[in-house]
Amino acid sequence: MGKSDLSVSVVDVDACISPVEAIEAANKLWLAATCQSDLDEVERLYRWALSSKSPPRIAEDEVGGSGSDDGPPTKKAKSGQCGLNQEQFNRAGEKLALLLCQSGRCKKAKKGLVAMGFTCRLAEKVLGYPYDNEHLIHEETNVNTIKVKSKSSPCQIIDGFLSKSELQHLRSVFESPESSYWTDHNYSVDPPSPYFSYVISLEQLRPTKGKGKKQLAFGFIGDLAQKIIACPILNEKFPQLQPSAKYVELWAHNRPHASGHQMHFDSDDEGRGGVRNPIISTVIYVSSGDTTTGEHGSHAGGPTLVTNQKLSDIRLASQGWMAHAKPQRLIAFDGRCLHGVVPGKSYRIGRRVTLMMAFWEDIKIRSGEGPGSARPFPTTNMPVWASQLTSPTKIECEDHASCVETSPITLDVIYETLDGKPWKRGMGMPSYDQVFQGF
Repeated sequence: MGKSDLSVSVVDVDACISPVEAIEAANKLWLAATCQSDLDEVERLYRWALSSKSPPRIAEDEVGGSGSDDGPPTKKAKSGQCGLNQEQFNRAGEKLALLLCQSGRCKKAKKGLVAMGFTCRLAEKVLGYPYDNEHLIHEETNVNTIKVKSKSSPCQIIDGFLSKSELQHLRSVFESPESSYWTDHNYSVDPPSPYFSYVISLEQLRPTKGKGKKQLAFGFIGDLAQKIIACPILNEKFPQLQPSAKYVELWAHNRPHASGHQMHFDSDDEGRGGVRNPIISTVIYVSSGDTTTGEHGSHAGGPTLVTNQKLSDIRLASQGWMAHAKPQRLIAFDGRCLHGVVPGKSYRIGRRVTLMMAFWEDIKIRSGEGPGSARPFPTTNMPVWASQLTSPTKIECEDHASCVETSPITLDVIYETLDGKPWKRGMGMPSYDQVFQGF
């Protein structure tokens, strides 16, 4: 369905498509939006779907409209009402709530979020994130203050980590959604593909001694892993990295601007059998779209958010650090920390393409048919993408001359009540499903 097929009038929507089709059209248009009128149409489609078969009071009262913000929430829609089942209704309601929160209308989303069972949400300054030059620490703008406070953060941003030739090589592998890496794994953003990753033993990247011994060649990707491990900035921040890392796990994403990634902990086999975290996780920004469009010349895709919350904590995160998608940038963070990707707000042209590399002291490599978690990196009968990643390289593993340490955007409020007040320590730990993330 093309863009022109989505931009239909109210009469066309009412007459031609069902509420389910309206939601599907809204989802597709949002991911492909190139102007504000696209987003206006997305909002109208969600509202129409949520209010069909009865006047649009459902959309206004439950998901945010012109009604009062005071008083008890309206009754939740019953399964089947509006031509939607409960899951479809809630998913559409969550999408509309995100659109409202990212356009400065968090109060309008309150009643809908209450009706859907949420008790708190990511803060307005998270979902409606600041751009690079809008650091927010108690509304202070003093650069020195920002840098001092960033020293205690669990993450490190390095600009210029990739050379231009290294960036170009990664783009040749990952930038096109039609490239081998994505098609071979049936990668999809909406609905999301199952998680898949590959593991390389770092012992296979180190020189071997003695006759008859042959080192496995991992070319470009192997040298990139060693470049990360040898980086002086990272070793100062994470002194356990170089002596302890024995494996590198790698995976990638290629997402439209509006697509985020839920808050999560990186864990061996997605946490099955207990959570085991890497020493550090890294994100390498490969492509982030056209910087000439949008406010402040910002890039496609929302920022990476790293928090100070660990799995064992009994309270929600109290601090967070953001890094925007910027080509040649690397962000590294403590592998125990809760993190995610905030959906891109407004509209941008291009896609958010990233390569992730996590470094482990120990991780189980799992063989099996098809894509899966922690598969052995293919070394025989290589698919095209694996051949590209292991091609001969010109990476200088010890060359970090272009690396520039950069301060993250620091936030001191990560979660808020649905009224917009900071979630305080005494408010307890809500269940995962009670926290609205917007994605």
